[in-house]
Amino acid sequence: MYELLATLLTDEFGIEADVVTPDATFRDLELDSLSLTELAVIVTERTGLLVDDVDLDSTLASAAERYATASASA
Repeated sequence: MYELLATLLTDEFGIEADVVTPDATFRDLELDSLSLTELAVIVTERTGLLVDDVDLDSTLASAAERYATASASA
């Protein structure tokens, strides 16, 4: 799931790959709440998973873990 998030951030949002790291927060990557919502919609469309407890201060690693947990319980 981390790979998907990283790819979306670089391909869809134009964020430089070298700043997309597991410890980076969405705020660190300069996303705002609208961008984070857009990312969530894209992830849901591609995976069928919906996670609602990811916020701007979530790290990419924690967001990926939340999606993986959602996947395991789906």
